[in-house]
Amino acid sequence: MTEHHLPWENPNQDYKRTLMKRRSERRYRVLQLAKTLRVSLTRLKLLGIDEYNVEILTWIEQMEDGSAGDFDDEDFAQAKRFTKRIVKLLEKMENKSGQG
Repeated sequence: MTEHHLPWENPNQDYKRTLMKRRSERRYRVLQLAKTLRVSLTRLKLLGIDEYNVEILTWIEQMEDGSAGDFDDEDFAQAKRFTKRIVKLLEKMENKSGQG
């Protein structure tokens, strides 16, 4: 029995393997975001800023609970935006405390 391919599919490509690679890469990138948030949380605590703790910990928990590979594009974009926002806030606070 031969496998039937749709016209746009490449018969020489293993799509299951490609999807596994994408999930693996996504999981790695999500875990990197979680690591960045952990470092940012520590730095915020050192500056005495506690108002973002719950939100940061919630994101870290979501990212590290084993479903990081299941983050879709929208979830990943949200996580990336949140991480970027926290990093910018942290840089702003560190610059302010360094100058003052």
